[in-house]
Amino acid sequence: MPNMLRLIDRTLGKWLRHFFFAIVRTYFSLFYNVSCSGKHLLQDTQGALILATHVSRFDGPLIAAILYTTQRIRPVVHYKEYYNWMQWFPMLVARAIPVSSPKSWPAEKRQAQKEASMQRILSALDSGESILLFPSGHTRQQEPEVIAPHLSGAQDILQANPDSPVLLLRLDGLGQFQPARYDYFWTFIGRSKGRRHISVDIKTVDDLDPGIDLAAFNKDLEDRLNTPIRDSF
Repeated sequence: MPNMLRLIDRTLGKWLRHFFFAIVRTYFSLFYNVSCSGKHLLQDTQGALILATHVSRFDGPLIAAILYTTQRIRPVVHYKEYYNWMQWFPMLVARAIPVSSPKSWPAEKRQAQKEASMQRILSALDSGESILLFPSGHTRQQEPEVIAPHLSGAQDILQANPDSPVLLLRLDGLGQFQPARYDYFWTFIGRSKGRRHISVDIKTVDDLDPGIDLAAFNKDLEDRLNTPIRDSF
């Protein structure tokens, strides 16, 4: 059965990913002016953990479209997002990895689900695929990125696989709490606003310490994600 699934993923799945890529990339090209710096850092990096800011519900599709031609990216998503009937099929094609579980489940079942999700993440990293994780766990409800002290996803992955390369990805210009700037792409039809400017900045980090206290780890990661990457070199 696993071999059959892998075959389907490499054939039909590959064609479907190209199809979705064409649709998503066309949409963002028409309505957003996107720039990406540091994309080359992913070019020769295998099995990277990409830790990203989460500024809007478009973050996942945008990042997937921008990085699609560079490397295979496996997004980690909340189970409610994964099993939403409107999103389930694209999530399946993208081989997204659902995490968390209903609080109504027994503790043993929730722990088993957590371990299964972690194993899928580690297997993807070991096979050279990169994992996209939003450490805050939800879209931004305020101007800065906030990672709750109890969220352990990023630390758990790095403790289990400390040799994974780590990339920080910062999105600017897309969220409701970020400045909205536009070009003049659509002015020929009388619209005063054109495409919204978005910047995607990627940086390699090699000094995150997953061995420290969880709250301290999250605060360190939070500070890094809130520091403009261009200012952190």
